[in-house]
Amino acid sequence: MKYKLLAVCTEKQINIGDYIQALAAAQFLPKTDGFIQREKLKDYEEDECKVIMNGWYMHHTEQWPPSEKITPLFVAFHINASAKEGLVSKESIDYLKRFQPIGCRDHYTRDLLLSNGVDAYFSACLTLTLGMKYKSTEKEDKCYFVDPFIPKKKKVIDEIYNTLWLLTHYRKWKTIEKITDKLPYKKNFKRRIRACRLYRTYIRIFTEETLTEAEYISQLNKSYLTKYNTDMERLDEAKRLVNKYAKARMVVTSRIHCALPCLGLETPVIFTENTTQTEKKVCRMGGISDLFNTISFNGNRFETNFKFCRSTRISQKNVPTNKDLWRQYATKLIETCKDFINKNN
Repeated sequence: MKYKLLAVCTEKQINIGDYIQALAAAQFLPKTDGFIQREKLKDYEEDECKVIMNGWYMHHTEQWPPSEKITPLFVAFHINASAKEGLVSKESIDYLKRFQPIGCRDHYTRDLLLSNGVDAYFSACLTLTLGMKYKSTEKEDKCYFVDPFIPKKKKVIDEIYNTLWLLTHYRKWKTIEKITDKLPYKKNFKRRIRACRLYRTYIRIFTEETLTEAEYISQLNKSYLTKYNTDMERLDEAKRLVNKYAKARMVVTSRIHCALPCLGLETPVIFTENTTQTEKKVCRMGGISDLFNTISFNGNRFETNFKFCRSTRISQKNVPTNKDLWRQYATKLIETCKDFINKNN
């Protein structure tokens, strides 16, 4: 039997979080015999293989259901609201019933499948199991901000407002420059404006030292497409990031495939979210959002679901403790994946 991983590569950009999900699946495989593109599942005509079908589905619903040459395990499975018509067709429901129960990454997917007669349950995300292989007892005095959510006004208004703020707060120029130089974007005026917005947003929550000394990372970036030519190279980059997160004192992120891995790695993590999101994004969060500490923004206002003191603010030495709810899901996911791999080998 062959064992393959899911890959997601488009012509425009790559979300390295998709490869962090593949890395979680790879922990359970006795070997990796290659990759299958998620958006070409029906076209797969190579050797029969087992695939852990975790992740987000999907842009091209005409590529669903998958090829009969794929033996799937459905855990951490997400049907996005943008694709639900194609993925709850009669053909799709008949296909999913063959492999039920379906482990769903979120409540939206679980409830959608249950309402269509499919046995489904909330499994949470497979990246919660990454501590099984990548947890580190060694911790570095490092804080990572990974695509943190930053409230933004309309484009022109935002640029004017932040330019005026910079002009009237000249004593903060050095601080803004330190942050600007660390942002993983092109060196231009927009990057300085972004640094200004980030500073104004997060100085109310984190110490200035934390913001200026942090490393800033983007998991959704064109560089992953230009720098890495193969899926294996992208998987290696995902591994490098996971190893960084494993040693961090704290991670602040709006990416669920950074926040959830950090829980599994037992790295203190704070998830940042926009409370006025579209259904396409909100549908991913049911059940998942209960697992981690969150800062929720509504415009310029924010609230936390953990104890927060404005007078001391958060730093590497003053980090909220992660919740423990994720552990029960990680344990079940590990058991389910091991059973799938060992079955009929």
